[in-house]
Amino acid sequence: MSGSPLLPSNPGADGSKTEAFDVVSLIDDLLRKAIHAGASDVHFEPTSSAQVVKFRLDGVLNVVEKLPKSLSDNIIARLKVMGDLLTYRNDIPQEGRIELTGDHGDVIDQRLAVFPTIHGQRAVVRLFYEEAGLSDLEALGFSEGICSVLKQIAQKNQGVLLLTGPAGSGKSTTLGALLGYIMRKFPGKSIVTLEDPVERHIDGVTQVQITPHGEMTFPTALRSLLRQDPQVLMIGEIRDAETARIACEAGLTGHLLMSTLHSGTPAAALIRLLEMGIEPYQLTSSVSAVVNQRLARKLCPQCKKKDTEADTYEPSGCEDCFQTGYKGRVLMAEMVQLDGELRQALLAKADLDQLEDILRSRGHMTMVQDGMRLVGQGVTTRSEIKTVCGNA
Repeated sequence: MSGSPLLPSNPGADGSKTEAFDVVSLIDDLLRKAIHAGASDVHFEPTSSAQVVKFRLDGVLNVVEKLPKSLSDNIIARLKVMGDLLTYRNDIPQEGRIELTGDHGDVIDQRLAVFPTIHGQRAVVRLFYEEAGLSDLEALGFSEGICSVLKQIAQKNQGVLLLTGPAGSGKSTTLGALLGYIMRKFPGKSIVTLEDPVERHIDGVTQVQITPHGEMTFPTALRSLLRQDPQVLMIGEIRDAETARIACEAGLTGHLLMSTLHSGTPAAALIRLLEMGIEPYQLTSSVSAVVNQRLARKLCPQCKKKDTEADTYEPSGCEDCFQTGYKGRVLMAEMVQLDGELRQALLAKADLDQLEDILRSRGHMTMVQDGMRLVGQGVTTRSEIKTVCGNA
């Protein structure tokens, strides 16, 4: 985006000062613009010569403004006031929440994080939106086969379901939709979540927030919760060996447990649990399935162009999509269920290559293959699948 239409109209003569109300207006306009564009994050990044403002649109950062370096301190100070942070501390990271005022569209929360750098303080505002449609499991975009298996698992009384993928791949949204499905299908079930932090409030679910560096860690809370008679447990993330061990034990003792694990593939997630010290017999008896997912950008419906030779669509760019050619994101996924062959391989302590060979030999639908399904439907592009998956 060219130019700086949001710059204050009356900065100081030397450009080094600006009226307080000008910065207030500037920040308000930027956040309003970000919400209108559907940005998930707004970055205020200091450089040696400017204050760069970026919007994360559909998972990709885009530069939208380059403001004078002289405005940096006032911009950060204003954000700190909005987030109820310590304005006089410029040497430590701080986190807060910006209260919603005025017209904020579908935004339900605004979180602020400030971090000191060599060029000044860097700030990021994360925007959380009300996405009613994504509370429905069938609306997430899973293939029919994966959606069907997820429903079957959600109806079980015990077992562990793991979701893998990088940060920002929609794992929390999938878990929320699964909880919603269970509540509708089995009203009255006792459902408890452990999250760090609680991102979305779900009516009918007991949600517990784990505070960083506090005494109530994931293992401590999980161990105590098992004595609270829960039927369904959701853990925001399995981060350590102790949490993994308790989770697997819970899945063996009459609890349906769902969680996330950072891993590149379903097979790698299983190997990682073994490396955490989970005994092979515990793993094969407790884990029902592993779902690996990513989010790819969707072609903008207003400007996508048909490539008649390849029989696919390509991005173009228009005002509606901020000239990116993409608008919104679509889910692609792969699932591995633990059956007899995989269980035998894990009990024999097979390595990653052996597990991948087993999956290939039985025609496992990979992430890339699921992505190409979306390319064939004109939803996204081959280049986007390659970017997200690393190959195509």
